Amino acid sequence: MTIVCFGSLDPAGVDAGPASDRIVSGDPRATLWVYHESEDGRFSAGVWQCTPGRWRIACEEQEYCHILSGSGAVISSDGRRFSITAGDQFVVPSGFVGEWEVVETMKKNWVVMLP
Repeated sequence: MTIVCFGSLDPAGVDAGPASDRIVSGDPRATLWVYHESEDGRFSAGVWQCTPGRWRIACEEQEYCHILSGSGAVISSDGRRFSITAGDQFVVPSGFVGEWEVVETMKKNWVVMLP
């Protein structure tokens, strides 16, 4: 087993949605690069990039995010807006329902743990 160093790998990027029925505004286009996935598929990490737009989210997983560039917000279902920009680090807990908004093309490192 080895340590996974993002800088030493070059995974293929894949289309990461969001699904058209979840889009609230704009034309967000996302690409996902998976750098690591556990054998059981419950733990993964990588890089995500998305163009501006806003869409609904409902999270089964727990996700740690570190915003590398861009800006936007995560809006909870009760209307609380959490503005995010380059350098911010946060966790989206499982069970979170709301919306994700990208204002300026955003890139983030992510780590996901499924239940």
